[in-house]
Amino acid sequence: MTSANEQYDRLLAGYLDSDRATLYEYLAALDFSLRFVMLCAAAAMYDRDPQQVNIGRAPGFGGYLAYLKTAHSLLSSTPGSNQAGLLELLRQTLRIVRAYRSGSPEFATLEKLRNHTSHGGPIPTGQTRDELTKHVEEVLSGVDAAVRTFLEGATTDVATGPSERPFRQLTLRWPDRRLPLWPFICADDLGRWCLYAQYTSQHPIYLRPGRSDVRVPGRDEDLVTALNDARTARPEDIVFALFVEGLRADLAGFRDPDYELHHYESGGVVTFFWMKRREAGVEERVDSFRIGPGEERQWLADDDVWVRYSSFLRHITNWPMVAVRIRQYLQGLERQMLDEEQTLLGWSRPSTFQIEPTVQMTDLGVSQRLGNAMPFHELIRDIDRRLQVRGPQTQVYFVAGEAGIGKTRALLRTTLERARLVEDEPDDLAAAEQMPLFLYVRSTGLDDLQKAIGSAVVDVPNINDEAVRTLCRNGLMAVFIDGFDELRGGIGYGDALSSLRAWIADLGGRGVILVSARSSYYLSQYRFDLQNNAQNLDLAVAHRVALVERWTDAQLHDFLACHGVESHVLDEVPADDRDLLRLPFFAKVYVEAYRPRLGPTGVPGRGIADELPDLILDQYISREALKLSAGEDQKPLMSANELRSLFQTIADIMAVEHERLVTINELELAATMAIGDEDLDHRRGLRRRLTALCGMAVTSAGSERRFAFSHELFYDYFLADAMLAYLHNGNTQPVIGSLAKSQWRTATVKRIVRRAPNAVLETLQAANGRAALLGKERATAFGANIGALWTALVHQMGGLDNETIQDATFDALDLTGVTCRLVRFQRCQFQKLSLPSAGTWDINLEACQLDTLEVRSRSADLANLRGVATSSVSQVVTAGGLSDTPRDVTAALAALGVELPTEPESAEPSPLTEAVLYYLGKIVDRSDTIVVERDYSVVTEHASWTKRYGYWPDFVRLLERSGVAVLTQIQAGGQRKFRLRFQTLPIALLQRDAELEPVARFWDLVEA
Repeated sequence: MTSANEQYDRLLAGYLDSDRATLYEYLAALDFSLRFVMLCAAAAMYDRDPQQVNIGRAPGFGGYLAYLKTAHSLLSSTPGSNQAGLLELLRQTLRIVRAYRSGSPEFATLEKLRNHTSHGGPIPTGQTRDELTKHVEEVLSGVDAAVRTFLEGATTDVATGPSERPFRQLTLRWPDRRLPLWPFICADDLGRWCLYAQYTSQHPIYLRPGRSDVRVPGRDEDLVTALNDARTARPEDIVFALFVEGLRADLAGFRDPDYELHHYESGGVVTFFWMKRREAGVEERVDSFRIGPGEERQWLADDDVWVRYSSFLRHITNWPMVAVRIRQYLQGLERQMLDEEQTLLGWSRPSTFQIEPTVQMTDLGVSQRLGNAMPFHELIRDIDRRLQVRGPQTQVYFVAGEAGIGKTRALLRTTLERARLVEDEPDDLAAAEQMPLFLYVRSTGLDDLQKAIGSAVVDVPNINDEAVRTLCRNGLMAVFIDGFDELRGGIGYGDALSSLRAWIADLGGRGVILVSARSSYYLSQYRFDLQNNAQNLDLAVAHRVALVERWTDAQLHDFLACHGVESHVLDEVPADDRDLLRLPFFAKVYVEAYRPRLGPTGVPGRGIADELPDLILDQYISREALKLSAGEDQKPLMSANELRSLFQTIADIMAVEHERLVTINELELAATMAIGDEDLDHRRGLRRRLTALCGMAVTSAGSERRFAFSHELFYDYFLADAMLAYLHNGNTQPVIGSLAKSQWRTATVKRIVRRAPNAVLETLQAANGRAALLGKERATAFGANIGALWTALVHQMGGLDNETIQDATFDALDLTGVTCRLVRFQRCQFQKLSLPSAGTWDINLEACQLDTLEVRSRSADLANLRGVATSSVSQVVTAGGLSDTPRDVTAALAALGVELPTEPESAEPSPLTEAVLYYLGKIVDRSDTIVVERDYSVVTEHASWTKRYGYWPDFVRLLERSGVAVLTQIQAGGQRKFRLRFQTLPIALLQRDAELEPVARFWDLVEA
């Protein structure tokens, strides 16, 4: 017999360098110590009742701690002194681990730190790393001391047995008690300890601890039988089966389609025989994979060393070459963009000076408050962090902002910078800190997302759309889709999610997709589709929205100073145009217009009197008129006014047809309307020269050539001018008709209101009541346009007097600082309505819905706000905070002086019913997949709402009991996680659709 403490000391010392251990070595040693404590607890449980052990198939760091809590609870319920020492060990171990503290939120718990390092995540350098090392060393020392106390006086007893048996039974003996460790800790034929690590589909695997752990299969029949009794009961090895299934899906992205994948499993290792697709021929490959310690997926490299699975993917794709080709592709796009700015817009080459965009982060739900503004690189850092996490939801980031705010330039610059960094990284399979690539994809003019991505990697060897999905699933790549609302050239979003649905489904709850969209209408339609389409119930997805902000005054002044424009020159620019200058596009327009006016001494000769939109449109038309000249000494084939009319007609056609592209036939039709002659050949050469318009970007869709404006703002402004032409002629009916055809964006709306406020007011008054005559999709666009026009008009005119506004949908209507006398809103929807704290205003809301009512003062008086019902307001935001439950909203409105209608007497809803309605409202509003742990706590940092009321666990149980949702275990690191998978649309539950039997059953249980 040998001392148990001496044996334990030798094993622990094998993990630590004799001079100075690193953070990774301390974590490995701590992993061993916690595994040892867990297995001692399992052995004690087994000695009491094997059926209650329930040890996991492949316990990892988080699994150790969860098991210690369970074991402590169960063993405490057994009277007797035999377990006193072990119970004290469990108490001390849990206390020590809980006491761990880190100054970095990213590594707030040991589990987060361990999972981060074991999956190859980067660790800070310098003082931060030293502090992390110190904290881990302290935990290890504490656990080590607790183990030594537990083992004090114990010896190890190795049973004898047949020589062919690989393992011997191991027992800890004290003078007054014993603890058999078999089948969790055994001894090999040399007496070395072997600790249970995982259970494959065939047999258990043990670790022989040391600086390089040795994996030893446990093939002993008695051992297998014992562990089958002790491990968590499962009809099959679900985790390993999912692991193999995931490998098959990943390899499908690289295999030759003429050859099937074949694999076999042995000893926890799965080996694939397959043919890799190459540019010329195929490559026969044999690759082995396993789930390693800490649930890390691993690949057996050529030198028989297990490395991270991501290293395998880098290896078979020739990762450095992928980075080179993507960098070349992005450089080509950057050159193309700069060339188009020169040839199509007449701009000079830009300087290297760049202004970093600022974004505000929020959730997809309409009732969410904006977060703090942050620089664009923080968004990218958040994406990098998300890519390091394997599940449980595919993260979709929307980058939203008006046309000209710089989204394309920011995305292209970011993806190009990342490609250069990845290209410069060493090609080392063992390297832990390697960055993912970002694949920039342009949508305009392409039929679907698969084609768009395929075109982005067409020059990357061995990479296609399916391979990109594999790389995205495994965190090596994120796809940045620019202008997704322009996919298929469309501006109608009847099913905004259709193109993304297949991609999100294929990512299987992993990876990152970034989507830029110019229209807030696209986001609302996407959200509506998620809420109302049963096809989306299977998607595991979460969303964040990054709203790109206009430049601050300081950023604008920096940009102008870099281009030689002094800030005082802005004094001559009208106020509206000064605000436009905070859009990067117009700041560049201003700089380009300013430069020719500089005299020989660099002093401007005269100011720029034109409005900025007119300036850019006039320049655009003048250049295009020259392109339509039949010869050097001949006048253009179309005058400037005719060309302006041509572009206005094209924009109108695009809006009517829900296309941002026009065919040659449509281009020619617009030309005949512009010149007032049905036969273009009457102007010799015009038909042929039309296709040479440099203001139109040639694209291709199939075999048909089509044309698009070279910048989105040209579409916006020419559409506005088409509407203004009707209004100036006193013809409001075509404008009212256009309101229902497609949603207008900010630039279109502001230009129309700025040029013709009185005509817009007459048009809006005439449009009242028209929504009832429209179908659902047209009514949605109609309401959004009505809301946008009223919003702009209120601020243009400074107020409203005795107006009735019907069927409008407002993104954000801010009435602070304007006068509103006798204004009636009827059947309107407000994402946010901001009201002044007091003043002479009178507003009546009839049958309106408000997502957010905002008042910026604690002592506001809203006595003149009438018609408000508590049920019509989702949340109230004041200087004092947020109220978002029905009771809190009622109290907040009453405190603000709002006269609430007397509700008919009815039974007060129970607290549980109120909580259920609140939870369902949040789920519908946010449209994110819900992932929970075993205690039903939600696995996300953006779910504080689930802690309201205190009924969340009961709510989830009711969903399960009624059959409207099931909990499905998913693959993710750490403790087991479950996806709350709805079998019935949550919106049907919220609306209490009693015709659906599951809905009725759910509410019967809630109100029982």
